[in-house]
Amino acid sequence: MSIQLQELLLCCRGLENEKATERKREVDHFRRLLKDPDIIRELDRASACRPSRNNTQLTWDAVFRFLKKYLQKETELLKSGRANVSAAVQTNRRKKMQEISSLVKYFVRCANKRGPKLKCADLLTHVVEVLQSSFSCSVYGEDYSSLLLKNILSVRKYWCDISQPQWHTLLEVYCELFTEPSRSINRVLVSRIIRIVVQGICFQTESLSHTLFGFFSKALNNTREETQLTVLEHLISSMNVFLRSVAMNYRKWVCRLGEELMASVLYVWSQKRPSSALKEQMVEFFNLQLSVHHPKGAKTLETGAHAEDWGKWQSLLYSLYDALVFEINQIGSRGKYATGSRHIAVKENLIELTADICHQLFGQDLHVVEVRSTQRETHGLHSSKRRRVELGWEVLRDHLQPHHSDFDLIPWLQVTSVLTSKYPSMLPAAELPPLLSLLCQLLGEQQWRGERAPYALRCLRQIALSSGHSSTQQGEVSRIWGRVWAMAMRGVSSAHTETLCLELLRVMVQCSLVPVDREFWKLFSPAICKPSIVSALTLAQALCKCSTPKTAYNSDSSSALLLEAGRPPSLKESIIDWLLMNEQSEEAEDVGHHPVVCRDFPLNLIPRILVALTLKDTMSGILFLLDSLQLEGFYPPEQPAAESKIVLSEIEALYLQFSFDDTTSSCSAIREEGTCQKNPQLTVIIALRTKLEQGLQSVAEHLLNSSDSSVPAVCMVHCLRLLTGVLAAFVSVGLFTEEDACCSAVFQKAKSLAQDFNGYISIAKNKLSETEALSRFKEVMLLCSESISIKKKDRVTTVSRRLFAKALPGRLLTELSDICKTLLSNAERRDSIVSETETVDDLDTTRTQAEDNPAEEVDLFGDGDGEHHGTNESSGDSDSQQGLGANSPLSKDLLTDQDSALLATLKFLSLSVSFAPGHGLSFKPLDIRRRLLKLLDLVHCDKPQHLRTYLVLLRELPTEETALETEEFDSLLRPLADVCSLYRLDQEVCSEILLALLQCVQSLARVCVSNEETEEMKHVRGALLKVISGFSILGRTGKCSSAVRTALGHCLLALLEADPCCKWAVLTLKDEELPVCEVLPSCLADPQHQVRMLAAMTVDRLFLEKSVQKKMLPLKHQQKAFENIYLKAQEGMNVQRNPRAPP
Repeated sequence: MSIQLQELLLCCRGLENEKATERKREVDHFRRLLKDPDIIRELDRASACRPSRNNTQLTWDAVFRFLKKYLQKETELLKSGRANVSAAVQTNRRKKMQEISSLVKYFVRCANKRGPKLKCADLLTHVVEVLQSSFSCSVYGEDYSSLLLKNILSVRKYWCDISQPQWHTLLEVYCELFTEPSRSINRVLVSRIIRIVVQGICFQTESLSHTLFGFFSKALNNTREETQLTVLEHLISSMNVFLRSVAMNYRKWVCRLGEELMASVLYVWSQKRPSSALKEQMVEFFNLQLSVHHPKGAKTLETGAHAEDWGKWQSLLYSLYDALVFEINQIGSRGKYATGSRHIAVKENLIELTADICHQLFGQDLHVVEVRSTQRETHGLHSSKRRRVELGWEVLRDHLQPHHSDFDLIPWLQVTSVLTSKYPSMLPAAELPPLLSLLCQLLGEQQWRGERAPYALRCLRQIALSSGHSSTQQGEVSRIWGRVWAMAMRGVSSAHTETLCLELLRVMVQCSLVPVDREFWKLFSPAICKPSIVSALTLAQALCKCSTPKTAYNSDSSSALLLEAGRPPSLKESIIDWLLMNEQSEEAEDVGHHPVVCRDFPLNLIPRILVALTLKDTMSGILFLLDSLQLEGFYPPEQPAAESKIVLSEIEALYLQFSFDDTTSSCSAIREEGTCQKNPQLTVIIALRTKLEQGLQSVAEHLLNSSDSSVPAVCMVHCLRLLTGVLAAFVSVGLFTEEDACCSAVFQKAKSLAQDFNGYISIAKNKLSETEALSRFKEVMLLCSESISIKKKDRVTTVSRRLFAKALPGRLLTELSDICKTLLSNAERRDSIVSETETVDDLDTTRTQAEDNPAEEVDLFGDGDGEHHGTNESSGDSDSQQGLGANSPLSKDLLTDQDSALLATLKFLSLSVSFAPGHGLSFKPLDIRRRLLKLLDLVHCDKPQHLRTYLVLLRELPTEETALETEEFDSLLRPLADVCSLYRLDQEVCSEILLALLQCVQSLARVCVSNEETEEMKHVRGALLKVISGFSILGRTGKCSSAVRTALGHCLLALLEADPCCKWAVLTLKDEELPVCEVLPSCLADPQHQVRMLAAMTVDRLFLEKSVQKKMLPLKHQQKAFENIYLKAQEGMNVQRNPRAPP
């Protein structure tokens, strides 16, 4: 032991001195020693060594044991002191208490400042012991709760190390602290910790439903007495997290709890003036209850709805409707008197909730109901009185009268729009004419430039879509749609409403509500609008629905033009000129470049339109070129949905699956068959083709002749996509072959653009430290990835991605792989700077150590009792850590600009190597793939960014197009053992690992089919099967969450599809080896209903082989599969009859 540690040991022993003055002196000495960098370094080194009997070094845990004894001694002295003492003595006692607890907090922060050094179990046990003692809790409870919040639950390693019994203990302790108001701990702090503990339980364990259902029922039934709204915010937030996690398994209990607590939550909404954050949580609670009671809007038991008490639930819906109507009206009235500019629209989640409620209540026979509302009296008493509430479309129309102000009107336009969008069949035929007339009035001349116009146009668009599902329109309705059409045509010329009017026109053309006239085709000219995603889609829709006239002008106009210009203008020529127009865009950043290369047109939309215009039969051509794609799919993706919304959608789909009300899968299959186009006889008009090619070359020349600094890289990629897309469309219609396309003048321009783009990459390579340059680089990489994406399988996309890759110079991909290496090294250097004093935590056996010592074997999935290695984290006090628990290593919040750029580049390179070698490529996919695999030598998966890098490669490198070689598979799977060992207790990471392995399983099957069996291949398969076997063992012993077991179910299914007869798909579970076909049926008896349903929906894989054609497996396999399914299904039914939930 070093001299420094000997001094610290003497100091620790001095803390046990019987004299108070000596202990106080040693405490001061102890604090000074903890500031000594040499002592900190020695303690870190000693704590990192593997514990043994001969090891007498002083470690952080040993020092903590001395500190606990000191705390116990001081606490006993405080407890034995007299109660009746002077104020001065009481002040000294309180000061002493604060000193003791602050010493413990200071020590824990010192120990864990460079990453977690103290054992989680010991630390947590000590905190719980203090909180469970009534005296200690009253003395140190608040400080220890703060310590738990900031320094334990905010550290990811501790978050993962906490076992289910420890989570359960924490929950019980804090639930008791909350329900016993006599305790001195701040209720806001307690509720905050409850929120994080509930999150930990739901993410890391199987939810302790039997405790939480009862707690929330008790805690939230007393909302009237709660004076601190922040407490309610944390409680309702934690309840939402809990209910989302158990809704799939405990639908009845979730419904029962909702029906019990809805009135209390509504009271808070209407009477306590909640903050916006609290309202967000309450809206989420209401949405969750509606999803559970009425999945996908179901109204009756027969269609999948459920309630424990239908009468009570209906009454609650009326009260909720009344509260929401009052809230929306209040928002409007507050807006009238607000000073300055103010956003009129109501938040989307509130509008969607109101629309869902209207959907449930508007179709009923009742038009007026009485609801009981609670009023607050002046003397603190509460009274209830009944109020009449009107329901139905008539009420909605009353809110849409033109005389209302924008503040009163716009929220109800939002509700109407969402209502007709989510439930298109709900609008009665009799309500359509008056509603359309009202909306037309709102778009009168005097209102056109007001704020209500965009919302009225959106509403009309949704009504047009819903009307398209109905039968032929009546005369009155047709006349009104004619008025709408005329208004929309006028509105296109206004920048304020251009996009919305074009979209409305597109929908009306799609639904054949109004016949297309010649005036419509005049919209596609530079004088009226410029090419955009909406105008292009409107044009494409018109080309799909009606034949293209020769000219947009009538015969009289054509005669005048004929005399003036020699021949009437061709509509197709004018549209091609419009799409490839040379006029400057109005945006400052786009000045000097064609709009068609300054804007993003996904999925080769413009090339499909351009080539269709060169065909004699344009309508057949555009339908053929669109293939199975729907025009709605061309819109750029909106903001990704919130995670809670995605979870609710999955819950609703599951409910409808097991009530046999989900018909989406069969409908999609029918739709796919119906949209499959046969190759028609298409004729290209040579003059139009020549004009198009000349126009494309002109656009490319304009970019090539511009100075390098004035051409944004994104414009280069857009133009490259345009050129290769047009060539791909010509190849698809049979004008020439792909090889001929590569020899064309248009393709040579594409290659020149790619060379200029390579120059941009060379310059960007030296600017990776600049934020703006990184942002542009990331945008370009995402665009390149989209250009060669394999998600869409239609004809044009398949050919265009190959042409795009052939245009790229080989040096470009080499430079991008170098950029990846640089960014990965920067990430490692950045992490090293953050934690430069951290020591290497070597309590785990890594793969490399196992290779050096063959006697030891890596235990990928230990029992969890030992130390777990997650990312090294400091235990900072940031609000994000305090408020939401420990961030996952895969959280987007941890991503820097460089991290995002690295992931985008990795994805593009992984897609680039999916092409078969040769065939006109300027680069060698095999070389790029090996460069990517060499990056794994730099990867240290204990760092979050390195973990993301590995998962991207694991997910993207194996593809359907190419099969990896055996040695490449070996390189790719080599870090897998370390990753599983590092994160075996992190349930979120484990589920991502399993999902990332799906592509590997499928690709491995292709390798096995194509190559003879080799020892190397057996080794690769063994590495993969070992991981899946480990997770299967954890699943059987209840040591992994339902999310991990669901991902495992997908892996088992992929294995079965790869090897239907289970010749090599055999898992090693403890002392037995079981083929996957015997393991998969065990999912039918899983405690989680989602896992059971996954197995139930895929049992056909146990009886037939789904290759090119369905083929039944041998009878012996079928008989064995039937026996397993029968037994496990019986077990699964017992699980459902005896769920672990409150009575």
